[in-house]
Amino acid sequence: MSTTQTNEITYELHSLGWKAFQNLCATIMAEVWGQEIQTFADSRDGGRDGAFHGEWVSEDGESLSGSFTVQCKFTVQADKRIKLSDLTDELEKAERLAKKGLSDNYILFTNSKLTGENEERIREAFENIPGVKRVKCYGRERITQIIRESSRLRMLVPRVYGLGDLSQILDERAYCQAQEILSSLGDDLGKFIITDAYRQSAKALVKHGFVLLLGEPMCGKSTIAAMLSMGALDEWGCSTVKVLHADDFVRHFNPDEKQLFWVDDAFGSTQFDRNRTVDWNQAFSHVNAAIRRHGSKVIFTSRNYIYRSAKTCLKESVLPVMKESQVVIHVEGLTKEEREQILYNHIRLGRQPRLYKTRLKPFLAGVAHNEKFSPEIARRLGDPLFTKELQVSKSGLDNFVERPLDLLREIIRTMDSGCLAALALVFMREGSLLSPLEMTEDEEKAIARLGSSVGEALSGLESLNGSFLVKSVHQGNYVWSFKHPTVRDAFAAEIASKQDLMDIYLKGAHPDRLLREISCGDFNLEGVEVIVPFNRYGVVIEKIKSLDTANWLAKTALYYFLSYRCDNAFLEQFIAEFPLFISGLSIKNFIFGNPSVTIAVRLHEFGLLPEAERLKAVDSIRRLAIEVPDSGFLRDDIRGLMTDEELSNILFSVREDLLPDLDYEVENWRSDYMGDCEPSEHFEQLRGALCDYSEEFKDNEIAFEQIDCAIGTIDWYIGKLEDEYRPDFSGGGFSGKYEKVPSIDSSARSIFEDVDL
Repeated sequence: MSTTQTNEITYELHSLGWKAFQNLCATIMAEVWGQEIQTFADSRDGGRDGAFHGEWVSEDGESLSGSFTVQCKFTVQADKRIKLSDLTDELEKAERLAKKGLSDNYILFTNSKLTGENEERIREAFENIPGVKRVKCYGRERITQIIRESSRLRMLVPRVYGLGDLSQILDERAYCQAQEILSSLGDDLGKFIITDAYRQSAKALVKHGFVLLLGEPMCGKSTIAAMLSMGALDEWGCSTVKVLHADDFVRHFNPDEKQLFWVDDAFGSTQFDRNRTVDWNQAFSHVNAAIRRHGSKVIFTSRNYIYRSAKTCLKESVLPVMKESQVVIHVEGLTKEEREQILYNHIRLGRQPRLYKTRLKPFLAGVAHNEKFSPEIARRLGDPLFTKELQVSKSGLDNFVERPLDLLREIIRTMDSGCLAALALVFMREGSLLSPLEMTEDEEKAIARLGSSVGEALSGLESLNGSFLVKSVHQGNYVWSFKHPTVRDAFAAEIASKQDLMDIYLKGAHPDRLLREISCGDFNLEGVEVIVPFNRYGVVIEKIKSLDTANWLAKTALYYFLSYRCDNAFLEQFIAEFPLFISGLSIKNFIFGNPSVTIAVRLHEFGLLPEAERLKAVDSIRRLAIEVPDSGFLRDDIRGLMTDEELSNILFSVREDLLPDLDYEVENWRSDYMGDCEPSEHFEQLRGALCDYSEEFKDNEIAFEQIDCAIGTIDWYIGKLEDEYRPDFSGGGFSGKYEKVPSIDSSARSIFEDVDL
């Protein structure tokens, strides 16, 4: 395998910004040379961007001791050569520091070019200051060399991957893999900043070989994962394998090769996926062996609310690192400085014209301070395509940050037909459109409805590349996908609001999402995106066939849809297509809120429920009314499932079999209380059922008294237990603390001062 290294590599250090350049220099000192430095507030550094005291052996072997001052001199000019005259202020500050004994040794970093002649003059001028013993100067060329020679530095400061030519530091195979990883990020790599979440993740990956990244949508989990993948490729020579499911991991694991496995949305993309989670339980032993025995690296990402649901199903004991606090990283707790640096990078390196950046500059600190701020918001603010109608004012920018989906819809609404066609094609392929483009007949009809053509759609794809869409390499193929999931959400909402474009929506929406957004028949339901006409019922049924009903959430979505969002005609077609569906309905554990009960009621209402199935349902209701006890059968709609005689028989069973033993029932519920919830919450179902029965038996003195006595006992237990109840606010194992963004200090040097240069 050939290696294509060269000494001619250059990095665009001028694009970093003064704050990021300081951070790079601090990382060089700490991670490459092993010297931790103390940094100071930006406006009160007294001529020192950093300092330390003690002994230090420089990278060229020279031993230095005493006090050290570290100063960074940054310029936005790409080809500037630093001269002694550029350091007048620094000379004055160095003299003052030396008098206080704070500058025995002076270290200057600059991203300017530093010639040998100028370095000699600068060093001589500083060493002529009484008290300054030694001076070290590092210009652009030396910093570039340090970056090129240290893969560890590149992993810790991954943004440098976007500042130079990767083919000059990676061998050919690694270079090809790096291109595939980075192609999915577009130009966002150059805007990436080091956050505490990234540092913790990198340390976890080094120490444990595993990291789980948790966070809300739009907080940058996938970007961090991509940066870690690049670092692993560079630092350890790991080939990166991006997998979706547990069986992919088992199939692709190779004990004879260094590998990093990147699993995005490990436990479900937008909702908890029980099947996918259970599958990972089966694969955890393989994951553990890959990490412990073969040195593989593994990155999982997940939305935090999905992970909370997944934890109930995960066998974490099989993969011990899953439980270790160093591994579970909450990425959305960005500090004030991190928010500002993210926003700075996206504005300064974005595509906005300079004049527009100048108009934005006074408001940027407030944008970063907004509690709804996210990295994705920063990206959009740096792209003119997202800000065409933006009013540059405090209220306008607050609206931009706090209502991202609404604003996306407005932008999509004003797009030309070619761009709309491009979004529609990616949408209809469920977010993954192969390039070169080969359209189906349905897709050609769809873009024709949008008033577009193949040629205009192709132009639209290119126009939206990097903003709404991204063209990346996946398994050797070029693929168009949405830049961010919220783009898909906004397009779906907009296209669903137009009836003439319904087929685009019906064919492109994911089945379980579709069932939550449509109705087959007009029921005047709030939140219904599309009312599907009769002649499109077949399209919906075909989508249902692709639904994974083994997934509990998907199954619940289907049952709710059939119970409340379908008319008689749709249900007839559905039952004809799925003749075994009714016999599979199950009423085992509860009545109230049971989707099988609500479907049975609906089918009975339309005369579609066979009598044998109705009788089976009534028998289950009778049992649960006593055993749980569950009074849900007293609801008006469920009463309709039973004859008057059947209802009377159930009430008779409640009176004869349940009420005489209520004291025993209440004691059982008391014994089951473990202190893990409010006492009133624990008894809520029992007390609610008894209150319903009390109303039903109000004319029966004995029954009413039995129920009233039991309710009194429950209330006494609740009062007694509340005195002892000590709620645990630890967060169910989530120990991450999210710091409140501190108020903006107007006296500090603003990071945004050169954002428009």
